[in-house]
Amino acid sequence: MNPELALIMPIVLASATLTSTGIGGLAAFRFRERLHLLLGFGAGAVIAVALFDMLPEVVALGGASHIQLAAVGFLAFFGLERYTAMHRSEDRPQMRMSGHQELGVLSAGGLCVHSFLDGVAIGSGFQTSAKLGFLIAIGIIAHDLSDGLNTVTVVLAHGNPRRRAFFWLIIDMLAPVVGAATTLFVNLDGLLPWVLAFFAGSFLYIGASDLLPEAKVHDSPMVGLATVIGILAIFVTTQFLH
Repeated sequence: MNPELALIMPIVLASATLTSTGIGGLAAFRFRERLHLLLGFGAGAVIAVALFDMLPEVVALGGASHIQLAAVGFLAFFGLERYTAMHRSEDRPQMRMSGHQELGVLSAGGLCVHSFLDGVAIGSGFQTSAKLGFLIAIGIIAHDLSDGLNTVTVVLAHGNPRRRAFFWLIIDMLAPVVGAATTLFVNLDGLLPWVLAFFAGSFLYIGASDLLPEAKVHDSPMVGLATVIGILAIFVTTQFLH
């Protein structure tokens, strides 16, 4: 890949997440209950990127021992989700009427940190190879639909006005671009196997513990089919790029 193109591609692809995050956020205002098939597809795509490309790349770069950090990435995103109480408004409906606006803002802030790290993942992938960066970007674009949904939902569910939810949606849309931009100034080089393993673990958590359960709320067999299609789509893409 042309050096100049390789330099701007992380920013271009991170910018593409603006669309998926924005669609998810806007849909949360009106169509949240109709997006289960897209969430199922996104779950399959995110899991497949971790299994079929990120983890094999970790082994190729630094050996199997680096995969252990995938567990750290998994637990880190589990902790981030628990800390920000991402699903608390769904588990405790009474909070919808009781205010707690600050908790909604805190939750949205945690989701924006998550989105910033998504951008870092894209940038670190491109520091390894254009193929890996491209595949990571596909996975992130697929799951950022859910990020937009969750950001708007959690702010509104805690009694905040719609304009505040829209403000945090904009921040969440921009965060991956900022994250990808930071990797232009930081050469991860020898840290890449560790960084990729960490994000592989985070992808596994996002797909299996966040996207898929949310999609399965609808209890439709089509959700399972959409997940399989997402996995197969990434698998075919990885084989084609190889």
